[in-house]
Amino acid sequence: MDDGLPIATGRMILRRLDRGDAVPLFEVYGNEDNARFEFAEAWSREQIEELILSQSDVYLGDPGVPFVLAAIETQSGALVGAVQLTIHSVEDRQGELGFSFNPKYGGRGLATEAVFAALGYGFDSMGLHRIFAGVDTRNARSWQLMERIGMRREAHFVHANLEGEDWIDDFIYAMLEHEWRAKNAK
Repeated sequence: MDDGLPIATGRMILRRLDRGDAVPLFEVYGNEDNARFEFAEAWSREQIEELILSQSDVYLGDPGVPFVLAAIETQSGALVGAVQLTIHSVEDRQGELGFSFNPKYGGRGLATEAVFAALGYGFDSMGLHRIFAGVDTRNARSWQLMERIGMRREAHFVHANLEGEDWIDDFIYAMLEHEWRAKNAK
C-alpha cells in the first residue's frame, strides 16, 4: 500500500513506527512531564512495544484507530517525538491530531515542523475536511504550537476533566481543509 510515507520536511522525517523506536518512544510516552497533560500514567516499556506492534496492522484511513508517525530529526537521526492522526468520521471526513515530543529536543521548532507536516498529511493523503485537537489549557507549549501552525481555537471547555480532586479545562483547536489550502497556496 502506498501511504505517501515517509514525509520529508526541511529538518524532519515522518514515518511509520518500527521496532527500533522502542527506547526513544519510551523517552516520549514514558516521560512523567508529558503524561501529566494526558490524564494517564506514563507508559511502560510493554505498552510502547504493544503500540509499535499494533501499528503494523493499521492502514491509512482506518476509522477510530490512531495512525502514529515517528518524528525523526534528519540531522541526528533521532526520534524526537510522535504525531498521531485518528479518523473519527469517514462520512464527515473528521480527524483528530495528537502529538507528544521528548522535552530534551524542545525549543528548536522541531515539534512545530513535524506537527505542521502531519496536518498537511491529514488533508492531502487522508482526505480529511476538518482536523481538530484537544489540549489541556495548562499545556501552553502545545496550544501555542497549534496557533503557530494556523489552527484556531474553537472552544474552551471549563472543568472538562477531573484529575484527582482538580478540575481541568480543555481547549479545542481545529483547521479546515480550505483554510489549509489557502494558508499553503504558492
